[in-house]
Amino acid sequence: MSAPAGERLRLGKAPAKINLYLEVLGRRPDGFHELVTVLQTIDLCDDLTVELRERRGEIAPGAPDVTLQLTAPSSDQRLDISTSADSIPTDLDNLAVRAADRLLTSSGAAGDIGVSLQLAKRIPVGGGLGGGSSDAALTLRLLAELLGSPCSRDEMQSLAADLGSDVPFFLTGGTALCTGRGEIVEPLSGPQPFEIVLRIPDFGLSTPTIYQALNAQPFSGPAPALSSELISSIDDALSTTLEDLFRNDLEVAAHRTEPRLASMLNQGGFHLSGSGSTLFRYCHQGGPAGTETGGQFVRAVSISR
Repeated sequence: MSAPAGERLRLGKAPAKINLYLEVLGRRPDGFHELVTVLQTIDLCDDLTVELRERRGEIAPGAPDVTLQLTAPSSDQRLDISTSADSIPTDLDNLAVRAADRLLTSSGAAGDIGVSLQLAKRIPVGGGLGGGSSDAALTLRLLAELLGSPCSRDEMQSLAADLGSDVPFFLTGGTALCTGRGEIVEPLSGPQPFEIVLRIPDFGLSTPTIYQALNAQPFSGPAPALSSELISSIDDALSTTLEDLFRNDLEVAAHRTEPRLASMLNQGGFHLSGSGSTLFRYCHQGGPAGTETGGQFVRAVSISR
């Protein structure tokens, strides 16, 4: 399999997400946690380029040939991630590389063509903003386009779910209700556009560590029926309504794991996104970004589908 004539390069933006709502129903027998969460993409984005090229001679026949180069963000960057760039892997430990590897294999193109990825990181690592998952989802989308869409929608969703719980959401983005371990995605109409202030500490958190600290009760299912009130409360909502709706069952575990978060959350009405360490505050609360101490402050806007 090769790319359609003239199509050898695609580029795009991989957005971050915040959790507008996160309820943990319990720990499943498979080790994952059963969740009810509402995810929302925002306009803090990584830049990704996917390019098809000739395979390198040193790669074993039939094996996927994928490389990743980290590049500097363009001059419009709003966040200095230089301290975390060294911690970003460029091999199969990177979700974007793994996504390209899996798609090449599943499409039968692994032995025919090589793939080069270039990634400019703005989304902080270990921040609870889903940067790695978003990079993986965009890699799947762009590479599939270059290969002539070799996978069905269901096959793409399955590949995404195998890569990580948040990856299926990022295939569409916008606003969505996510259940199961997060891989079951129901797109929502979404709230009114809103602006937030992100507070990004100078430390990250490990998602597995936070869930371990949560010490959730066993969950054997089935999941309780979702309240239509939760779904309808998101539709066309103002940020003040989202403020009232907010829930994150991981906050207590994050406090226990990283005590510095407690004082940050108490300053200016900040909430934890996902497993952290990034905090966010709706701008309707007022107050200039950066008046509090600790971390970097970035303004972001919600992205609809």
